[in-house]
Amino acid sequence: MSSQPNDPRGPSGEPCNGTALWSPEVLTTADGSPALWSPRYGQAFRSRHGAHSEARGVFLEGSGAAARLAAGRATRVLEVGLGAATNLACTAGAALAAGTPLHYRAWEPEPLPAEALRLADLGALAPQAFVDALLAARDAWGALATGDVLCWSYAVLELELVVAPIDRLLDPTFAAGVERRLEAARGADRRATPATHARADAIYLDPFSPDANPEPWSPAVLAALAQQLVPSGTLVSYSVRGEVRRALAAAGLQVRKVAGPPGGKREVLCASRPAAPEAAQPGDPP
Repeated sequence: MSSQPNDPRGPSGEPCNGTALWSPEVLTTADGSPALWSPRYGQAFRSRHGAHSEARGVFLEGSGAAARLAAGRATRVLEVGLGAATNLACTAGAALAAGTPLHYRAWEPEPLPAEALRLADLGALAPQAFVDALLAARDAWGALATGDVLCWSYAVLELELVVAPIDRLLDPTFAAGVERRLEAARGADRRATPATHARADAIYLDPFSPDANPEPWSPAVLAALAQQLVPSGTLVSYSVRGEVRRALAAAGLQVRKVAGPPGGKREVLCASRPAAPEAAQPGDPP
């Protein structure tokens, strides 16, 4: 999502309906790709510096998911804030190109309708056949309510959508209920592979900014997300706020600021769980 300051006006500078989650008026970003606008949050769904560049550079490549998929290593991604599905399309495109299995779980409190996703030019990030199938699935899902879960498969991709704000992850009863419903949904989809979702190789932390949407950035949520990473797994985000970095470091991650994508933010966030210690071999000194 965008880290721009809140602005009640749309991309054209005209006032817009401040309660609407999204507007049909899109912003053309610096790399020529479109970004949807949220009147409610006063921010774009993607960076003004380049919507598609951010998806590729900050999330797909910055998390290490691109390298894993290219090497044929099955990859598990957890996204906080599905938004206009640009990160999903970008990552799915890489998985489909490599023929590598991708398990993708997204927590999103208000999934955008297909008519909004159609404005995001997802076909520039993934094969059009995939985009068409995703849009058809979103149309078929219809209205969604908090607590709904959905499983959807396409070729090497397994998508799980949890319709809830990520802070509900802190509620053990709600989180356990999500797992039960996902297990039931996977049972209805024979192509889906169970039990690979509990840990993530990459986390895309991509909600609206801490000022506009503070709940996903709380220390408790960040600590819970850190626990979802496998050893050597990486969490990435566009936000390099000091309080965010400190919370992730307190949760045991190795946090650093890295260069942003060309033409984009100067620095973005990368936080990794330390690699697991190697098991001692026979004959090693104590």
